[in-house]
Amino acid sequence: MTQEIIGVQASNGNVFADLGLDNSDELLVKAELARKISNIITQQQMTQAEVAKLLDIAQPKVSA
Repeated sequence: MTQEIIGVQASNGNVFADLGLDNSDELLVKAELARKISNIITQQQMTQAEVAKLLDIAQPKVSA
């Protein structure tokens, strides 16, 4: 088996900026918000159906 060696580069704290994306600040805020919401859902042990009802959205949108 051949192992491929890949390089590693330290991030400046915003991976989206590291990738050169124009709206990197907005993307970072959205990612952080999604992570926080996910943590709350996990802590509250909510099902996708419960989250969908709370947010008044269809259940498939919760998992998207």
